[in-house]
Amino acid sequence: MVAAVTTGCLGFGRMGPNRELKFALEKHWRGDIDEEKLLEVAKNVEESAWDLQVDAGIDKIAVGDFCLYDNVLQWAEWLGIIPSRFSHMEQGTGRMFAMARGIDGAEALSMKKWLTSNYHYMVPEVDQSLKSLTPNFTSYFQDINRAISKLGANKATPVVIGPITMARFCSFKCEGNTDLQRFALLDLLIPVYKELLTKLSQTGVTEIQIHEPALVFAESSLSPLFKQAYPSILGSIGNTSINMVSFFEDIGEENYTWLLTLKDIKVITLDFTRGDNLSLVNKYGFPKNVTLGAGIIDGRSIWKIDPRKALPILSELSKLNLTSLRIQASSSLQFAPWSLSCEADLISHTTGPVLAFSEQKLAEIVALGEVARGKPSPLLDGAKKAWTKYQAALSADQTISKRIASLTEADFTRAEVYSVRRKKQLPGLPPLPTTTIGSFPQTKEIRSLRNQLKKNKITKEEYNASIDKQISFMIGIQEALGLDIFVHGEPERTDMVEFFAQQMDGMLFSQNGWVQSFGSRCVRPPIFWNDISRPAAMTTREFEVAQKQTKKPVKGMLTGPVTILNWSFPRVDISRREQAMQIGLAIRKEITDLEKSGCMVIQVDEPALREAMPLRNSQKEEYLKWTVDSFRLATAGAKSETQIHTHMCYCEFADCMEAIDRMDTDVNSIENARSDNATLRAFRDIGYGKGLGPGTYDIHSPVVPPVDFIEKKLKSFLECVEVENLVVNPDCGLKTRAWPETIAAIKNMVEATKIVRANLDIMQN
Repeated sequence: MVAAVTTGCLGFGRMGPNRELKFALEKHWRGDIDEEKLLEVAKNVEESAWDLQVDAGIDKIAVGDFCLYDNVLQWAEWLGIIPSRFSHMEQGTGRMFAMARGIDGAEALSMKKWLTSNYHYMVPEVDQSLKSLTPNFTSYFQDINRAISKLGANKATPVVIGPITMARFCSFKCEGNTDLQRFALLDLLIPVYKELLTKLSQTGVTEIQIHEPALVFAESSLSPLFKQAYPSILGSIGNTSINMVSFFEDIGEENYTWLLTLKDIKVITLDFTRGDNLSLVNKYGFPKNVTLGAGIIDGRSIWKIDPRKALPILSELSKLNLTSLRIQASSSLQFAPWSLSCEADLISHTTGPVLAFSEQKLAEIVALGEVARGKPSPLLDGAKKAWTKYQAALSADQTISKRIASLTEADFTRAEVYSVRRKKQLPGLPPLPTTTIGSFPQTKEIRSLRNQLKKNKITKEEYNASIDKQISFMIGIQEALGLDIFVHGEPERTDMVEFFAQQMDGMLFSQNGWVQSFGSRCVRPPIFWNDISRPAAMTTREFEVAQKQTKKPVKGMLTGPVTILNWSFPRVDISRREQAMQIGLAIRKEITDLEKSGCMVIQVDEPALREAMPLRNSQKEEYLKWTVDSFRLATAGAKSETQIHTHMCYCEFADCMEAIDRMDTDVNSIENARSDNATLRAFRDIGYGKGLGPGTYDIHSPVVPPVDFIEKKLKSFLECVEVENLVVNPDCGLKTRAWPETIAAIKNMVEATKIVRANLDIMQN
């Protein structure tokens, strides 16, 4: 038993129990509410999260981590890491939103996935104009002081994103060695962090969380940065404890042994649900005068604590003779839905007793803390029984698992190689064929239709008839704009994963289980609870409606197995590979049905393939093998005449280019608008010879790109891609945009393409 046991939380969801912040943000951007009203909503959401943690009995509550768009972006604004194109703007919320969404004449910052999650962070930019920093932490300290007033200085624990993490996640726009530029930025950051931590200690708080997820990267170039910053920035904190926080992976031997030497670090927080931090503490021990923050409750999962897994970890940690142990989730709880309490259908389902959203995880943290103190826990006793009952209720049907076990190489291989089959696909297309990624604006009318169907105010037949009218409208728009490959526009779909998951057996859905993806964008991930299968065709009806109205080819639009898996809450009793293969078989059947309906081009989106790739090189090859195999399983049965597209976005692809090539798609429409052609150059460097559709403009910004902007983009693309392989499309789907800006942007894209086509001979000569 540990001498002293406390509980803590590393963060909570920001959108609110009913997405209050999402709706307030969108009203603010439309001009319906001012900043004061927006901040009022934000404070109410933040304080309701504090109340939940207080009521649960959490000892240390993260504060100052709440933000209106993204925490990395917020810290870039506070620190003064501002690209020159936004430097003319006043400090504050308006400039932060401009960097996130773009304004006329200034592109938004790039957006990438946060480590191995589906959360997107905004990438801070360092350009030649950044000679010094002008930090402004006024709003941050207002939040901290408000938290102290409400929670007390002992419970309120300010969160600081560490300087190495900020430097690691910045994009450097100047020519030169990136490592040297990180050092130069760190030289600017160190005095700012020194002053910040000193002022935080003067507020009276007893502990400060420094979040340094950069610790989990196995990058030797970061080690000198860490040693330069620490303990340098900790010089004037007095008696305030510093909690060094990492998550999503173990921190590796080099970083762990280095951390043990830092006498100013009084709490070390480690993730015990991913990676192998347990081996590190067993091998190297743990200092007796330091608190171990043990992330034993999975902060990214919706599954209830499994005592059969958690208690052995706790037992191993108790053998270390720790003087102080902090029980907490493995990460911020922002990656899990707010609360299970309003989910009557889920609670009554077979799976209900083994589910736990963020509010329920607070109770688990406290319960595990009681066990660590040597006390019994009815919650954990109940959890053990619930898991036993759930697993006994799972399907005994071995049909799907036997099918997966019997797969051969032929099941993963197209009938003909790319160079042969491409000649048979979509005859008559012009050079640089234009298309879109899939979705068109989800208007109030469309959302109203969905709501009426949900409330039984209209029949399914009436709903379908109205959806068909929307499809007709979208086909008409594309005809008028002169696109070459059409989409049906997806008016019937709420979400690219949820739509398919709702039509597959083995998945569950929450009513209000929203999690933030980026900005105001929220998703409601499905829950895998049993084997996955497809009982009937999912997309053929809408495709047929669209194709009958045009002679242009209409894309069948599907979501790939890896994205459905990674954007859901998967089972924890079987491997992720097994689950991906199950979905792959289901998508394979859907492609066959689309072909029977006359579909000649089918897009199988895999934006999530890269995001969940392990951070450790030793694990990457295995992950890329089964993820690419699941995609090939889904698509390899397609006819040679069927052109298979995929779409990938908002990740760094340079370290998995060979795997992307092995996917064997005919066209890959890939995010590029915010990447300065870096991704495109990576394809060129590996000799990629298949079709590519780099994004011509950023759809996450409301700014309409002018014709000359897109023309310049296309010409730069042709420096990396052969004419016959280049497809012209936006960066991503258009569901979040309004119709006026959508039409204007596509019109400009088509016009720019015509100009480049007309000049192809001149350019090639």
